[in-house]
Amino acid sequence: MRLTSLDRNRPAYVDSVDWSAMAEADGRRLRELGLCEGASIELLHRSLFRKAHACRIGRMIVAMRASHAAAIAVRTGPAPTNGPDAEA
Repeated sequence: MRLTSLDRNRPAYVDSVDWSAMAEADGRRLRELGLCEGASIELLHRSLFRKAHACRIGRMIVAMRASHAAAIAVRTGPAPTNGPDAEA
């Protein structure tokens, strides 16, 4: 499922990101903010007309364009066994 389809306030994990769907600088910025496979993510808010999304990535709240949110595949369920949120 895509982040744009996730119910608000429902915890999920990033399965994959289509980095080619966004500008290189935007992708780099999102990676610097913690967006990567296995990261915990939660959709907090969709703006009017769904042009922007506010998400919690790990412990940080990030606003992103809807086109970027559409490039993020997420899954709900148990924590991943690898990635930044995996148990050590």
